[in-house]
Amino acid sequence: MKRFVFSLQKVLDLREFEKKQAEAELGRAVGEETRIENSLKSVAESRAATVRAADNMRNLSDLYNANRYFALLDQQKEQLLEELTQAKLVTEEKREAMREAMKKQKVLEKLKEKRLASWKKEALKEEESTVDDIVTGQFERS
Repeated sequence: MKRFVFSLQKVLDLREFEKKQAEAELGRAVGEETRIENSLKSVAESRAATVRAADNMRNLSDLYNANRYFALLDQQKEQLLEELTQAKLVTEEKREAMREAMKKQKVLEKLKEKRLASWKKEALKEEESTVDDIVTGQFERS
């Protein structure tokens, strides 16, 4: 009997490639989200450091500059929060694309498994039939 060949193997290979692409895109999206979160932490740390430094300031111009710096940090924070919101949306889209790619691949893998099981069953039947023919042929000669 000829060996097992899955007729949709190229499609399965394509689906596996698409899944890997979706994984990579999801990784990039999560990385961007993490980068923004780290930037937000940095802004918070800068704000806390400035508050600590402002406690020791006695000069009015230094306090004014610290206040302006707070405004700048607040502006950066707001911008980063908007970016984070967008990044989370992109990440969720990529996560959904990943789920879909995995689902498509899984369907073909299950089909391949079923066809392989069917092929093995058929091969076993054919082998049993061949053995029966050989045994029957030897019995008739005797």
